[in-house]
Amino acid sequence: MFFFPSFILAFALSIVPVFAEELDKGATVQKTSDNMVRIEGGIFRMGCNEFGPEHGAPEHEVFLDDFLIDKYEITNKKYEEVFPDHKLRRSRFSHCDKCPVTKVHWYNAADYCYLKGKALPTEAQWEKAAGAKNGCEFPWGSEFNDSDKLARGGLKLKDSASPVGSFKPNKYGVYDIAGNVWEWVADWYEFYYTNGEILRNPRGPQNGRMKIRRGGSWSDTVISMRSGYRDWSYPFSRSFNDIGFRCVLNLKNSSKVPNSLEVQPKK
Repeated sequence: MFFFPSFILAFALSIVPVFAEELDKGATVQKTSDNMVRIEGGIFRMGCNEFGPEHGAPEHEVFLDDFLIDKYEITNKKYEEVFPDHKLRRSRFSHCDKCPVTKVHWYNAADYCYLKGKALPTEAQWEKAAGAKNGCEFPWGSEFNDSDKLARGGLKLKDSASPVGSFKPNKYGVYDIAGNVWEWVADWYEFYYTNGEILRNPRGPQNGRMKIRRGGSWSDTVISMRSGYRDWSYPFSRSFNDIGFRCVLNLKNSSKVPNSLEVQPKK
């Protein structure tokens, strides 16, 4: 029997828009949706003008359908249940079983989610799930104080990642969405495209050179933990000690679409 190598599967996923399996509300998804939380859809304001066009401007309105997102970043243990060879190359900075898996490139992350019947979140889904009042703030508010024990950021690589769930969840019950490790999302990187219309379930450009990562990490700047801050990395590199991921499931036709809503123009 012939098997496709995992990188071929991932490459195929990169050509077709990488989205979660769409599910009717009544579908039985208990096993797949364990340790996930539901994010209610609707319109929200995405981005932050303070960050400039490279990292989050302009602010714009987005409509999303409901979706489920993992409560926790994928751990080394969970990832190695699917790809056991990863245990031989765990990052020494995120090494424990319950630490977020790192040293995985974007295609590894996409493969894992796909094989679990899920997908990487879109950039818009990720920012909505961050739960901040706006893209310029952290999930918990406008200020970061390390003594509050809400997240870890602004440290050195040698300080290492924390086990997932070490800090309080955000308002949706999602853990570690700011700090700990960066998270791969589905979208290719380019400056935001906006023409003043509300974008419906935006997917980003159809191709590109870099993939977006969100959320900051313990070893990066505090500003990168703000919910609207975006950065990017080369998708084929698995040398990153501080980039992990989590997965989503879409809920088909789950949100009421306003009559005035315009569908995102194709690029």
